Amino acid sequence: MRRTIPATALAVLLLTAGNARLSAQSLPDLIENLGVKELARDYLRPAADAVGYSLNSGFFHSGRIEPKFHVWVGVKNVWIFIPTKDRTFIAKLPQTLTDLGYPAQVETATIAGEKGTVVHSYKTDPYGNPYPDFALPDGVKMENTFLVLPQISIGQIAATELLVRGIPPVTFEPGIGKIWCLGAGLRHSPTQYIELPFDLAFMAVAQRFEIGSIIDAVNLNANVHAGIPLGILEVFGGVGYESYSLTVSYKYSPTSTDLPEVLREPRSVELDFDRMNYRFTTGVRLILPLIDLTAEYSFGIQDNLTLGAGIRL
Repeated sequence: MRRTIPATALAVLLLTAGNARLSAQSLPDLIENLGVKELARDYLRPAADAVGYSLNSGFFHSGRIEPKFHVWVGVKNVWIFIPTKDRTFIAKLPQTLTDLGYPAQVETATIAGEKGTVVHSYKTDPYGNPYPDFALPDGVKMENTFLVLPQISIGQIAATELLVRGIPPVTFEPGIGKIWCLGAGLRHSPTQYIELPFDLAFMAVAQRFEIGSIIDAVNLNANVHAGIPLGILEVFGGVGYESYSLTVSYKYSPTSTDLPEVLREPRSVELDFDRMNYRFTTGVRLILPLIDLTAEYSFGIQDNLTLGAGIRL
């Protein structure tokens, strides 16, 4: 059965590389089994994309900025859909393993996939014993993930409003540390001083996401969006360019003796995930007395659906 996983929990998976659903493997076990961090990066890439892409979602829900002072307080609920192609990857094994008779590459599960491949060697060690088989990590059968983001907008000054969103510091696991997120940006509407047949706005936002001292992510987003009012509805859409940079750092000392000797070396691990992406968004806003209800769909590296609700003051 496929699972929906909270993006905050998914970020923890980036750190721990799993819980019981990953055969009790921690990130050290993952790096032990993969042997090189490039393989670990490919295994974790769908989770990093889901965290980075969800944080860049749901910033706007209208092309209009009210000309008078206003405050909007609400929440955006973001669902990210993991493409089927991201559930497996080709793991290229290092020469230290291929020299021992292991294959140069195998297809195996990413964190979003199912069973990891068991890797076999056709050679024996100097004592005539076969080199041990080892299994690459299983996935968590992840089809989509979701994230809940509180958000507030305050305006306007010179046709510009301030946006702030975030996740307050929270500790899921004392050994991991606090998870928190904070983002801020500006949205400007030229249609307050230029007459157009639709509302138009530009926006730029920066965000920071951390898990203790282990995961550090920076997200940037810039877009142009427009809206057309249709009574109590507004149809809106936009196009943007965004990026995220996420680093996972970990130190460990392998303890398993059931691995080839080349995979037992203690090491420090630092995995860098960087992505730049165009995003296309379309949606609709239902305008009720004091309340906005919004729905939007975005197309990009991973498609997503965002449902929002907020109070206009």
